[in-house]
Order: sequence, then structure tokens, then C-alpha cells
Amino acid sequence: MNRGVIYIAFGENFLKELQFSAESVKRHNPDLHITAFVDVPFKSEFVDNIKLIEARHLRPKIDYIEQTPYDETLFLDTDVVVDYPIGDMFELLETFDFAATHDLARKRLKYSKTIPEYGAIPYAFSELNTGVMVFKSSERVLGFLNQWKKNFYKYYHVCPWDQASFRFSLWQACKEGMSLYVFPVEYNIRSKANREKQRRFHHEFGPEHLTPRMYHMHADARINQGTYEVESLEDALEYCKQNFMEY
Repeated sequence: MNRGVIYIAFGENFLKELQFSAESVKRHNPDLHITAFVDVPFKSEFVDNIKLIEARHLRPKIDYIEQTPYDETLFLDTDVVVDYPIGDMFELLETFDFAATHDLARKRLKYSKTIPEYGAIPYAFSELNTGVMVFKSSERVLGFLNQWKKNFYKYYHVCPWDQASFRFSLWQACKEGMSLYVFPVEYNIRSKANREKQRRFHHEFGPEHLTPRMYHMHADARINQGTYEVESLEDALEYCKQNFMEY
């Protein structure tokens, strides 16, 4: 099959959540085929294909994502709610191999200390969120997904979550020629609670985490009308700190 959406989920609550997510996909993209990898027999009018899996840990996507039946795949976590047609995400695969969105976790201090490959990568190469990903089933991409799985298990005792291993696996894949696109934020809008979590656990992420590097705004909005009454860099910086858009 050419293109479609896959979910990988287990447990009663996540399967219920999956149904709502699949319904939202079909509401705006009625012709988009959907496959669900699940741990028990499952029926939904919004899911076209079911594959049974064994969930051995909290992130079974690691084990099954490369088994996608599609040439072009959109992977979605079960908590994704689609509210707009999303066909344009697949169109990116005419140019790129893989696409995802930045995560609010950029580079975590605790994993930098315990996973050498993770720590060696510059902060500017942020973690990408693995809940929304679109990719080709090319040899290069499937090789990357397989290496991600190997790296996940290599450091499972340190990090049983998927994004730390994903970050340095992706870095290496890009160095080896896999092309990557990063979606704008409207393709993966997170909750206010998720943003607040970054503040509560800032000690685990490190002092540089989400610290602004550059501001991009006029410190006097009248500059295009011929007026610029800013007296110092300190004044400009203070204006920026008071008026920036928080991500």
C-alpha cells in the first residue's frame, strides 16, 4: 500500500484513546488507510487493518514501527487528535526521508551524563518528539529504525523511554545521508501541562535547557515609521525578555 497511518498500542485505556485518534484522522482524511498494532483483538470502524503484537515494555513502537505495511507512513501516538487535513505531511516525502517535530526536551543533562552518544551531540540538535513522525519505507530509513531499536535496548537500563536513543540514532542517520525535515509546531501541539513539566524538572534537564539564545524582534515597533528610541543594548534586551513568545 502506498501511504497510511499506523498506531502501536496496548492496554484497554490506550486502545480506547486510539479509537478517538483514528476517528479524528478519518474525519478530515476519510481515504487515509489506518493500521493498528495492538496486543488484543480489536475492532473499530475507523481502523482498516489490525496486527497483533506482544508489548514487552512501555514503548512497543520501538519493536514494531519498521513493520509498517505502507511505502509512506505517518506514525501517531494514541493521544494525537487531528483537526485538519494532513495529506501535505506525506508530500514532504517527495523531498525528505523523514520528518518530525521538535520536542520541548532539547538535551537532557541526566542522559548526557549516562549515554555518551547522546551527550556528544550539540544542544542545538534538539530531541524530536516520536509521537508524530512521517517517513519513507526506504532501505535507509528502515535501517535507521532498526538501529534506533538496537540503541534503545543498549541503554534500556538507563532510559526506558524512547527519545534519548532516538536523538542520537537520528543524528547518526543524518550524518550518513538520511534527509530530515522538522515540522512547524502546529503539526504537534503539546499541552500546557507538558510545558509546565519542563519548569518543574528543570534541575534534571540542566541550566541551559530552554534558555533563550537569541531574540528576534524590534525593541521599538515604530522603527519602520522612522522612530527608534532605544538607548542601549540593555534596554533592547529587557524589551525582548518582556515581550517574547514562549514556546
